[in-house]
Amino acid sequence: MSSQSPSIEFAKAKIERWRDRAHGSAGLSWQSLIPVAFVLCWASGFVVPRTFAPYIEPLTFVAIRNGAAAIVLVIIALALRSDWLDKWSERAGLLWAGALLQSFSLMAVYWAVVHGLPVGVAALIGALQPAVTAMLAAWLLGEALSRGQWGGIALGFAGVALVISPKLGTSEGHSSLGLGLLAFAGVACMAFASLSQKRFERVGDPWSRTALMFFGATLPALVAACLLEPAHIEFAPALIAVWVWSVFALAIGATMALLFLIRKGQASRAASLIYLVPPVSALMAYAGFGEAIHLVQVAGFAVAAFGVALVQLRKRR
Repeated sequence: MSSQSPSIEFAKAKIERWRDRAHGSAGLSWQSLIPVAFVLCWASGFVVPRTFAPYIEPLTFVAIRNGAAAIVLVIIALALRSDWLDKWSERAGLLWAGALLQSFSLMAVYWAVVHGLPVGVAALIGALQPAVTAMLAAWLLGEALSRGQWGGIALGFAGVALVISPKLGTSEGHSSLGLGLLAFAGVACMAFASLSQKRFERVGDPWSRTALMFFGATLPALVAACLLEPAHIEFAPALIAVWVWSVFALAIGATMALLFLIRKGQASRAASLIYLVPPVSALMAYAGFGEAIHLVQVAGFAVAAFGVALVQLRKRR
């Protein structure tokens, strides 16, 4: 027979239930912050070029950003005793995927933003990545797309055209169109890389895989910076701050957050979060650099987001 009264036992049981519920809600709230952090980090990536532009050239910045991220990731992978890939074919594939995803793509987008492409437009073009990935999957892998999905792809491009259209009739029109096409080429590299790296999702360890990808991303940016830029760097607190943010929050944090969402079976949710990036990036650019936000841009954001949502609709069913 228990020495405690039934009322005391009941109270203790209730306290235990409250404690378990509190621990569960704490874990849930922590995980619910990951999508929010992902959107904020991803959106801030399009504002980064505006911050470092007075102090460093874009290709040089991408090179030192990727190199630092690769070193940090190797240290983390070694500390965690991660498994490294044994096959050279797998290593080469990840190096190439990293070059496309974190080097060619960023060099194109950052160069376009530094030379005048509005941050909101760059982010809107970046939000087309799921649509471009679906197109490449249809052409290269034979994946069937419904009429609704093709219509969504068309709407996505229409949204971008709507945002860029006010400048096409001005003296800046050709420049804006060229910069937009350059940024789109960077997004196409991201989309192709996302298909390439899918072959290696289940090999090795996430930390070692990501480290290899950033090593692959460092070399092209380093070569391009040495050949095309004077390598002049003006060290300033703002440059150091944006470099630290870009290495730890964007290169490592946002990448690992995306892998976490995919590992939790939320790949479609991660893709849908990209819809929120253009308006958030535009608001950041408005607050930090005074970039204007026009109604036509808001309409373009909405049209493009609806189009990309149609592309993803079939995958969610």
